[in-house]
Amino acid sequence: MKKTAIILVALLYLGMNASYAQSPFEVNNTGAQGQKNIVAADSGSEQTTSGSKKELSGFFKILKGVLDALKAVVDGIIPGANAAEIDEMSYNNIAGQAIGKQPATTVKTTKTAEGSHGTGSVDKAASNNASTANSTGVVESKSAVVAPAAVKPETPAGKAVSIGSAQFKTWFKAATDAYCGDWEFPDVTNKYGEKISREDYMRAIIWIESRGIHKNARGTLTKSWAGAMGFMQLMPNTARGLKIDAKDPAQNLKGGAKYLAEIFNSGAVSKKTGAEKLIMGACAYNLGPFSRSMKLSWNELKASKKIPVETRGYGLKLKMCLGLELTEGERMLVKEWLVGPGQTVDSLIEENYTNTKGIAR
Repeated sequence: MKKTAIILVALLYLGMNASYAQSPFEVNNTGAQGQKNIVAADSGSEQTTSGSKKELSGFFKILKGVLDALKAVVDGIIPGANAAEIDEMSYNNIAGQAIGKQPATTVKTTKTAEGSHGTGSVDKAASNNASTANSTGVVESKSAVVAPAAVKPETPAGKAVSIGSAQFKTWFKAATDAYCGDWEFPDVTNKYGEKISREDYMRAIIWIESRGIHKNARGTLTKSWAGAMGFMQLMPNTARGLKIDAKDPAQNLKGGAKYLAEIFNSGAVSKKTGAEKLIMGACAYNLGPFSRSMKLSWNELKASKKIPVETRGYGLKLKMCLGLELTEGERMLVKEWLVGPGQTVDSLIEENYTNTKGIAR
């Protein structure tokens, strides 16, 4: 209040003096080259021009505005304002009038845990697809963009068994109901504003592992070069440990869900949080949940040349499938490792996300 009173007295003093003052300068447009020369005005001459009157009138309008603002502070009408803010507003407005510009607008900034941003009529952070990096460097989106539509799985031909099979939804629900509820699963929202569920995670692993094909049109079981089988690409020893028949599509899905429970609930991955837990869980599914590499952060793992590109690429695929924002560095890795002929990074992101989203819908 003391500072406010000082400002008020100073402005009143300036206003009183201004009522007797005349403009100290005049503009002379005469001369051989027609240049505008500022010359000292004769104090005895008649200098009370319309311009001076406008300046004086403008000053009192500004003074009245400042007094009104001060009164509003005193009356509690502007509870968020303080004397320092009023000082800044009055200075900017007076300075703006002096150089013939519109009064300056003061934008108050708000400090947040993520940093500082302007809170004008349109918040840039809200209007853009904003994302922030947590302490592990994993980008998690804070505002959503429109998600592309899901791709409906194709009906399988011949002897094929796939995510388009008539019984697939039944198999999928039985597997998720039996084991997914036991996962120690983090609460994560993707860049589209969608909360990622356990079922979404199962969909992503199915798509990454087998692109949703358990058997081809000839009835041949999908197998990797290492012998991993079916929808969830389970190794024979893993299947035996899980006590399931990996060749059977329904049991294959249950085996994958049970295996993921072990990954999320034990070992190094269980100690991770947020989006990093999801990403590292996928890497563990590929490399093995008890690998010492799982103690690394995602940033450390993806930068390590000791880790197979297949495993690091697996983490990138998981992010694309779940709609998690890629960093610029990750986009470069996707372009280098995963983008094929006729593809772009963005088209690959959409392909993975839309096909994953359509599984068992």
